[in-house]
Amino acid sequence: GGGAGGGDVARSFLKKNKDELHAKLPALMAASRWPFVRDLFLARAADSRRGEVARQFAASMKELTETLAATDQHFIRCIKPNDRRTPFDFDEALVRSQLQSCGVLAAACVAQAGFPYRRTFLSMLDDFRDLLTLEEQRLAWGGSAAERKAMVRKLLTQAGFADEDYQLGRTMVFGSAGLEAQFAERARELRERREADERARQREAEAMSAEQKARLAEMEREREEAHAAMIAAAEAATVDAEKRRLEAEAEARAKDAELEATRAAMQQELEERRAAADAAEAQRAADEAALEEARREEEARLLEAAQRQRAAEEQARGPPPEGGGGEVHYLA
Repeated sequence: GGGAGGGDVARSFLKKNKDELHAKLPALMAASRWPFVRDLFLARAADSRRGEVARQFAASMKELTETLAATDQHFIRCIKPNDRRTPFDFDEALVRSQLQSCGVLAAACVAQAGFPYRRTFLSMLDDFRDLLTLEEQRLAWGGSAAERKAMVRKLLTQAGFADEDYQLGRTMVFGSAGLEAQFAERARELRERREADERARQREAEAMSAEQKARLAEMEREREEAHAAMIAAAEAATVDAEKRRLEAEAEARAKDAELEATRAAMQQELEERRAAADAAEAQRAADEAALEEARREEEARLLEAAQRQRAAEEQARGPPPEGGGGEVHYLA
């Protein structure tokens, strides 16, 4: 009986005394001049995986902090829908109680009081893309986050918002309550102002065309006067009248040639403008097609990245616990 008790004590002693030696002690003993002592610690010194508890904990914490620094933190609040563990069955009183006790409603109130408007740069630029030039639209879809951030700041500045009305993060814009409606209203005013400027430029172009028409009418009037003078000179029978007739005829021919040359130049200018307009329209169509293709590629890339992240999160999270409501899970 005593032998059995002694064995239990020995096993208990081993179970309670498993603290690791200092990492340098096995190496020191393995370098002993006595072969017996050296042989006892050679295997222990070669086993580099075993270390003291504090060192293992420090290494684990370092690895955890490096993982946290390289990822975005998301906290998911799990709400238990009912006590019966049945799908698609929500107990309103139970859910409301959990939302209140977990602070979800209070967090929503805090967000509403701070910067409730939260949109990514890409989605905001897509909503108001008609305020951007084609070059800016290409940058919005194919440029860097810094370029998108600069374009968002430019839009908000043009709309007249102060710096305290919004904050720009690395990929999102945060705004005060009502910022979206205010920005939509100011964006509409900005569109109207740009349309008014465009109409003014069109009126200026039309005015230039009217000026050209007035110039043609003046030249035609001068030509008619020259022809009338030629006829009047032809009716006279004197040598002086014949001379004036010849001079008037030469002047009339010169006016005819000048008028025809001016008309030919204007016609050529009109054809060049039409050709330039057609080329610009073709380029605009090509740019829009390229922009649409870039947008589809960006959406596909974002969707694929979201799917990969969701799969990684589900793999890291593992199977959900049974009936575990009201718990906070950490996802990296």
